[in-house]
Amino acid sequence: MSNDVDISAEELTAGLSKIRKLRWFFWITIILYLPAMLLSMQLSSSGQGLIIAFILWILVLIVAVALVSLVRCPRCGNCFHMNGFSFRPVRKCFHCQLHLTADK
Repeated sequence: MSNDVDISAEELTAGLSKIRKLRWFFWITIILYLPAMLLSMQLSSSGQGLIIAFILWILVLIVAVALVSLVRCPRCGNCFHMNGFSFRPVRKCFHCQLHLTADK
């Protein structure tokens, strides 16, 4: 796709808003790891609670990474955070360099 695709301001704002929401979900999932593990250790007398909490956290992390990595750039239509098989949650589109806050 061309980098010069004309899109309306509403489409740009909606697309970037979706990317920002998914990024928040991703980062909050990562940040919640330690509190979730500490809480499960306190609530569970055996190690089973910790294992269950860890497996649940891993599943949520897999979903978060999949959503963030597959979200499309509103300008060029390519995956915003992916370049081939490389996933990097950076603030610019890998393909057209659209910044995450270009609508502000």
